[in-house]
This record gives sequence, C-alpha cells and structure tokens, in this order.
Amino acid sequence: MSADIADLTEPVSAHLRARGLADLEVALSVHVLTGGVSNDVVAVTGDGVDVVVKRALSQLRVQQDWAADVGRLTTEGRALRLAATIAPSSVPPVLDLSDGFLVIGRAPDHWHTWKADLMAGVVDAHVAARLGEFLAQLQRCTADRVDQLRDEFGSRTAFEQLRVDPFHRQIRAAHLDLAPQIDRTIEVMAQTAPCLVHGDYSPKNVLVGDSDAEMWVIDWEVAHLGDPTFDPAWIVGHLLLKTIRRPDHSDRYHAAAAAFLDAWGRTDPDSASQLIRQTGCLLLARVDGRSPVDYLDDSGQMTARVLGRRLLGNPPQLLQDAWRLLA
Repeated sequence: MSADIADLTEPVSAHLRARGLADLEVALSVHVLTGGVSNDVVAVTGDGVDVVVKRALSQLRVQQDWAADVGRLTTEGRALRLAATIAPSSVPPVLDLSDGFLVIGRAPDHWHTWKADLMAGVVDAHVAARLGEFLAQLQRCTADRVDQLRDEFGSRTAFEQLRVDPFHRQIRAAHLDLAPQIDRTIEVMAQTAPCLVHGDYSPKNVLVGDSDAEMWVIDWEVAHLGDPTFDPAWIVGHLLLKTIRRPDHSDRYHAAAAAFLDAWGRTDPDSASQLIRQTGCLLLARVDGRSPVDYLDDSGQMTARVLGRRLLGNPPQLLQDAWRLLA
C-alpha cells in the first residue's frame, strides 16, 4: 500500500522541469516521505532543487475502503498561500500548484514533527503556545474576509469525506447512546463558518526546528470555512492521547495544553461546550473510528474510550479538567 518510487520519479521529475523548477540537465533524486496516507508525497533534491511534491490519492492507504476527492490538493495549495499572507514563517512556501501536483519548500533536514517530540516525552510548551497564537491569528484574519474566501474554501466535501464521516459518524454508530451529543457536535459544525479551519491541526502536521522561531504547519488539504473549535480540539485531544500513553509526563502535556489554550484565547461558553464535545469525539475516533492511533495498547484504548465518553456524556466545566479525570 506504500507509494512506488518507480511510478513517481518520472512524472514528478517531468513536472518540475516543465514548470521551470528544475533545469533539464540537472539530475534529480526522488525519495518517498513517510506518512503519505492520503497523498503521494516525495522529497526531490538536486542542484538548485530542494522541494516536496504532493499528489492526491483518490483512495486512501488504509485497511478500510476510504475514497476522497482529489480536488483537496488545490484547496491545500490555496490555504497555504492564504496562511502565508498572515504568518509567512509558519508555513512552507508554495512554489507551484498545477496539473495535479503541489510543490512546496522542503524543511531543513534537522527539523522533525512535534509528534516525535511528544511521543518521546519531550514537551515544549513554547511550541504549544506558538500554535495557539498562530491559530488565533489565522481565525481572526480570515474572519474578516469570510465573504471573499467563500468561493475557495466554502466547500466541505473533503472535510466530510476525511473527517466527519470516518470520525464523527463512525463513532456515532459505535456509541449509539451518545448519538444526541455527537449529532449536536455535527450540527454546530454544519451551522458554523466564521473563519478558516485547518482540519488536521495535530502534532504530526507541525514541523519544528531547534529554536522557537522554527515551526511550520503543514497538510492543509481539508481546510474550509467552519467551526473554530475543531482545530484546538485536535491539539488538546492529541495531548490527552499522549498523556494516556505516557502518564508519567501528564503534568507536561497538561501544561502544553494550557499554554496552547491560553494563547488561542477563545473563552465564550458556546465555544467551550463545543470544544469539549469535539475533543470527546476525537478521543473516541482515535480508538473506534476509521483511523485509530497505533500507539495505545488495549488498556490505553479503554482509557481513551472512557474519557471520550465522559467528555460527551458528562462533560466537565473546562476542557483542562480532562487531566483531572485521568488522574
């Protein structure tokens, strides 16, 4: 189910040369990057060439049947360009978006995913705060331009295919007693569109370097105008999942969540309730949905399931109280 480098090298190289991003005489080295579940993703290097090239898959590389609209690649390129007008140092530059390919700048070799740090118990609250600040800036700036952005980001087709169906609706079928709460979460999402939503705002899509200034947010393929609580729920939800995996570092993950939420800064009661519901849905989806995490054992999965059900069925006043429920 992995990408075949032999099938990618020729079309990717030909595209870069046709678009003027690589000279005809330059030898190109093409390497498949890990994590390409929904896209073919390769790094291409050569004299004067150091890029990442993406091509969307119509059928995702997962065990279950999972189809998705390849038009999401165009959405990703547009979202990256938009984000670059708001915080250019926080996203990779878009070099080309045409003919079914997205070409972006490649991060320096010493950069890595924030997920890798979190899995190792290395929890930098400064990264969490930067993510909160960036998200607040993104939401604030796009809220002022919603009408102008509707043509490019009004569609939720990819979001429904890659998030709502395999996450919310699948766990609804598995937890029918929580159907009213899950339905309410979906309802609010459907009725809410005040700003741009990344849609996969999780540690695996955050690249970090050695300094606080070195950070990119990547993988914007399900970006859309929608619910402002969706993205923060993914950050906090993944910090909770890491806590379940590494309870000895619970205080660090909790501090990172607090730093993120403080920097994000949204405190109105309606948002707080939806944020808790979204986080509960995420926890359940990552054990009972179409794409479960691979790092929790049976006991950890049960802990995540119990916590997710609690956040939906008997929610605490504040999302950060979820750490108390794990104690």
